[in-house]
Amino acid sequence: MGKVEVGAVEQFEEGKPCGVRAGDRDLVIVKRGEKYFAVRDACPHQGAKLSTGQLTGDVAPCRPGEQAELIRDGDFLACPWHGWKVDVRSGCSNIEPERVRVRSYPVSVDDGRVYVEMEN
Repeated sequence: MGKVEVGAVEQFEEGKPCGVRAGDRDLVIVKRGEKYFAVRDACPHQGAKLSTGQLTGDVAPCRPGEQAELIRDGDFLACPWHGWKVDVRSGCSNIEPERVRVRSYPVSVDDGRVYVEMEN
């Protein structure tokens, strides 16, 4: 399939998940600064659309009673149904990254257009 155009850079807002169709797949595109990320638009838990979730961070490990510290703010999509988190950079879950994940896709920008690299 190769590169698939998913839209103009102007249609993707900073930090706001955007659902797109690329070939026969539903993806969610996230713009973070000058970088764009694409992952499958389905939570690995029960299939909710991640594009309707929120971009958030994760919490650093801490001991009971200690103040939790937010880390990697804006790197995770939180599922709108149950709050499962998926890393927009890799598609991996924050809980079991080796086992629970969604597919991620390389993204490029050329002449003001955003493209996702789809496998053949």
